[in-house]
Amino acid sequence: MRIGFLEKPKRQPLSVLLLLMFCLYLGLALITMFIFETITVWPSTGVALAAFLLCGKRIWPAIFAASLAVLLIYFFSLGQPFSMTQSLLIMLATASGNTLSAMLALYFCGRVSSLQQSFGDLLWVLKRFLPATAICGAVASVFGIGVYWLLGLSWVEHYVTGIANWSVSNMVGALIGTPLLISCFLQPGWRRMLDKVRWKYQAVFCLLLLAFFLFGPGQIWLPPGFQQPALLLMPLLFVALTANQSFIFIFQGLTFLLVWVGTTMGYGPFITGHAAETATAMQLFCGFLAAVVLIIQALLCEQRKLRKLWTSDLLSSNRKLEQRVQERTRQLSEANRQLAQLSVTDGLTQLANRRRFDEYLQAEWQRASRLQQPLGLMMLDVDWFKNYNDCYGHLQGDEALRQVGQLLRLGARRTTDLAARYGGEEFALVVPLADANYLKQQADLLRLAFASLNIAHQTSPLGRLTVSIGIAVLVPQAHETSMVLIEKADQALYLAKNNGRNQVVIAQSTPLQ
Repeated sequence: MRIGFLEKPKRQPLSVLLLLMFCLYLGLALITMFIFETITVWPSTGVALAAFLLCGKRIWPAIFAASLAVLLIYFFSLGQPFSMTQSLLIMLATASGNTLSAMLALYFCGRVSSLQQSFGDLLWVLKRFLPATAICGAVASVFGIGVYWLLGLSWVEHYVTGIANWSVSNMVGALIGTPLLISCFLQPGWRRMLDKVRWKYQAVFCLLLLAFFLFGPGQIWLPPGFQQPALLLMPLLFVALTANQSFIFIFQGLTFLLVWVGTTMGYGPFITGHAAETATAMQLFCGFLAAVVLIIQALLCEQRKLRKLWTSDLLSSNRKLEQRVQERTRQLSEANRQLAQLSVTDGLTQLANRRRFDEYLQAEWQRASRLQQPLGLMMLDVDWFKNYNDCYGHLQGDEALRQVGQLLRLGARRTTDLAARYGGEEFALVVPLADANYLKQQADLLRLAFASLNIAHQTSPLGRLTVSIGIAVLVPQAHETSMVLIEKADQALYLAKNNGRNQVVIAQSTPLQ
């Protein structure tokens, strides 16, 4: 399986990957054999495991060929007394074990394409990577030691001891080398990374100082009580708690290298009379440090991911809360607008109510008075409406009033005109900048339009429901109020009703234009 797609490295041709991994494995093995003069420590396992986790099983030819090349060079350098058949079987079995063990680790861990979703995942480190390193070491040692046992050849130590030492060397090589190489492959910007951690040079200086006194010539000046290799945990923990993953793995590799070099030179608390035991003790210590650092940095990565998740959730919750507040504010504003509209709207006819009429008429009266402009008012009343209600019922009466309201709303042609229900069956139309002739024409149209509806009214002398309309137009004077206009329009309406109803009357003092 593939571990995520973040930090995915640039895809290289297979031939380049095969050559690169072959050279890394072989080069590190030659340094181990001919510079450190040992095979008990085997960091090349880290190269094999990193190659499989990064590239998948297609990389196996490079690891197999590199293992064969290392064994061939090693046997040649020793002048191995084995027969050609025995040497060939040992090389094939050991190379197969090195390759198969790393391939098994691949199937156990899965492909790696992200540091955050592999070494930054605590469960992955604990349940996959750490057991995979143990499997890698055990399988390789069984193949490597087992072929000697099958061929009846002796081993330097007991077979079981040899398997244990081999397993430890491979496991430690994987614990230290694999994270370092994977981080190099996934995050190649070393110069930029080092620029960000220059202040951690103090940790490097502390490590070098401790290595000099614990695993170097300074050991003779250090009191016995202070010769504790566990002191190396101090700079390691500091880096694990403060640096990024790539620098942690570099620092971990540097720690192993310093301990290895010092032990090889004969310094440190792991020196015994037996080289294999010395190397095993040194590697067990380094492996323990590596496992602790891997777990701590994974814990911190999990913490950072949780913090980001919490921050993201908090921001998301805040955004949702803001959206809800905005939605509630919008709903409240809309409700207030509707409430305000309802407070000035007649529920039956949906025209302006008496309250709105009074406010609007007063405002327009003051404006017309200030500008000395005419203001018109049309008062409309449904003829014999009480008789209609008694005869046909209030439901029919309400329907008749609604139809009056619809017609009056059509009569308010300009945006400044206001149609209102004045009270009961009486309606009003306020017309700023009024023209008496225009109002008379509009009133006649309304009267005829309502009559044309032919709403039966058997108690009316006219046989159908009709309306009477009174009109008044005034230019407000300083000593007058809007009640003057209402009274004149009401007087005109009274005359229309007295004169037989179903007609329009203009107040006598209204000048025709």
